[in-house]
Amino acid sequence: MNRKHPIAALLCILMLLFNLTAVTLAEEEEMGDPIPMTFETLQSGDTGDMVKALQDRLAELGYLAAASGTYDEATAEAVTAVQTNYGLPETGIADDETQEVIFGECYLPLKEGDTGAQVSALQQRLKDNFLYSGEVNGSFDQTTKQAVSIFQQMYSMEPTGEADVQTLGVLYSDLSEREIFAKPTATPKPPITVYTETVKYGRKLAYGSKGDDVQKVQERLMELGYFTYRKTTTGFYKNTQAAVKAFQKNNGLDVTGIVNEQTWNVLFNDPGVATVNDAPRPSPEPTPVPYAMDVDVKSQVVKVYTYDEHKEYNVLVRVMICSTGTSKYPSKPGTYVLSGRKARWCTFPKWGGGTAQYWTKIDDNIAFHSIMYINYNPDNPNMSTFNHLGSRASHGCIRLHTTDAKWVYENITAGTVLTIHNDNNTDKELAAFAKYRKSNAGNTVIPASAYDFEAEAPAYQRLRSGSYGMTVFWMQKTLEQLGYFKDTTATGYFGPMTASALKRFQKASGLSQDGVLGQKTYDKLVAAQKEKQAKAATAGT
Repeated sequence: MNRKHPIAALLCILMLLFNLTAVTLAEEEEMGDPIPMTFETLQSGDTGDMVKALQDRLAELGYLAAASGTYDEATAEAVTAVQTNYGLPETGIADDETQEVIFGECYLPLKEGDTGAQVSALQQRLKDNFLYSGEVNGSFDQTTKQAVSIFQQMYSMEPTGEADVQTLGVLYSDLSEREIFAKPTATPKPPITVYTETVKYGRKLAYGSKGDDVQKVQERLMELGYFTYRKTTTGFYKNTQAAVKAFQKNNGLDVTGIVNEQTWNVLFNDPGVATVNDAPRPSPEPTPVPYAMDVDVKSQVVKVYTYDEHKEYNVLVRVMICSTGTSKYPSKPGTYVLSGRKARWCTFPKWGGGTAQYWTKIDDNIAFHSIMYINYNPDNPNMSTFNHLGSRASHGCIRLHTTDAKWVYENITAGTVLTIHNDNNTDKELAAFAKYRKSNAGNTVIPASAYDFEAEAPAYQRLRSGSYGMTVFWMQKTLEQLGYFKDTTATGYFGPMTASALKRFQKASGLSQDGVLGQKTYDKLVAAQKEKQAKAATAGT
């Protein structure tokens, strides 16, 4: 059964669509190296020839019923199914990596009870290899299951009887290149190469990557006994991913199936690298997730913390204004652990449509996302939703300034703990900063590391409520060192609690208590700083 012709035709169509040179598969094989192919990212709401080509391919594979020409919910679900089956991030967005899989050797998993053209092709392929004697009827019955199970045993796979993507990938490959009853792991031929010079890391390699560096990884994995197939290639697919995962597991690395810099260096540059026959190396201590989040419904503020040297999440890194749910559709208080599910755009059919950017799932009903936009157009925001930031206005989701929603989308990972509360535990200083950031989103929390009590004070600058910057931050941290700035966090924004702290300092210094950093107050603050610096230096001698 010749399976190359339809794929070749489809690839040619796509190359024309993307303004690439059309080259047949036969020509590609003669050239030896794979042809680089770029795809335009497709997502909900997109239309046109590229969407149609994607849908036609998904329909051919059995993931989609029919092409509509519009990237709709059914298309997103089909793309997500492919991503799930091939170990890719489940976004529902057809990015370059996902389309590399879809327009390559992509398969729909099959099991007992399934029907259709894909089952008929499976039965015919098994029949061609003398493993199936039943009728090619497109119905995955017990006889088909038994034939699949026998095939899996022959090629050292778990005999489940289900035709998963790994089984289909082997079945439709050139079986003459494979050894029947091959051992799952091969004993590497000693000695293992020890590189005298560092093998330089170039780029991250993951499912769908292509190039000579992929083949170099396969050859090294083969030498170490993890890559058990006779032939290496320049393509990073299921077999390579499985070998990388086995290597990572045995070498105490995070098991991701992705060759990042750490995996590369252990693979090539670690003289103690563990082969497939060596005892497993200990796993590293798990790294905590970077952040924890807090949503204060009463003040309409989202706070983000990272962890300190004791692994406690109390280092403030971001303060964001938001719109939580209304009293009719509240953002339910509680503790949530985020799954990491995200989408570049989202829509709300239950609430009459509308679109928003940078969707980050909280639970099945609510998520973080940006203000609303008209028809997926980032240049056409719904200004009413922007104006309502700082008040309860959503149907339960946590609506953010687009700058903040993008930060959450890019930085918040699976495992992040989120607390939503509606109580009196409100920090008035941070609430004021969040409101200020509504029109000044580029100004964020200045990190504590930016302050050095032993350093010279910055040049004088008159400061009052509403000011922001490094001089404000210096004033807050110095007041904190002197015992006046309490019960909140220095951010670089001059809020009500900063004013109260400054007034207490002014009172103790015999100054007018106006809560403004004028010249006299500045001079007193610098003098107090120097006095404490001198005492600290004396105590240290």
